[in-house]
Amino acid sequence: MERRTALRIIALGAMAPKLDALGAATHCAMQEGTAWMPADYKLQFLTPAENEMVDQLTEIIIPADAHSPGARAAKVSLFVDLMVATSSDAVKQQWRDGLRLFQEAAAQSSPAAAIAKAAAHEEHPMTDLERFFVALKVMTVNGYYTSEIGIHQDLEYIGNTYVDIFPGYPPLL
Repeated sequence: MERRTALRIIALGAMAPKLDALGAATHCAMQEGTAWMPADYKLQFLTPAENEMVDQLTEIIIPADAHSPGARAAKVSLFVDLMVATSSDAVKQQWRDGLRLFQEAAAQSSPAAAIAKAAAHEEHPMTDLERFFVALKVMTVNGYYTSEIGIHQDLEYIGNTYVDIFPGYPPLL
């Protein structure tokens, strides 16, 4: 299974229970047909340096490829900022601590090496860095696949259309 396919499966799964989407929704009442991210969005939780680091880390998790742009183009770091800013104090502290751990790990090598180190035990994280990586990856996948780029370019969702033929399956009627 390809990495991007696995990420699609994760994205279509349940949202992370610690994600305070309802809290974010109360701050984001939008008119129908508008994008989730206004053009003049201002950081609410992340510092500019943290935002840059999150932008680099999320792009490593979902990089641009020949099929679609990556997390940077989808502005996933701004999604992270909005979601964490509207979350509980415990989640905010988790992100402050996790970003500090990634900063320290990246200073010893590189952001890519820090991600590789943190992802080494992704199925059974043992360190705080590894546990934070899981939260970062979930947030990255959620942000990417709720963006216009993730939905329309990567998943190629075309909207509510009637499909009467499913390749490999018999006709519906």
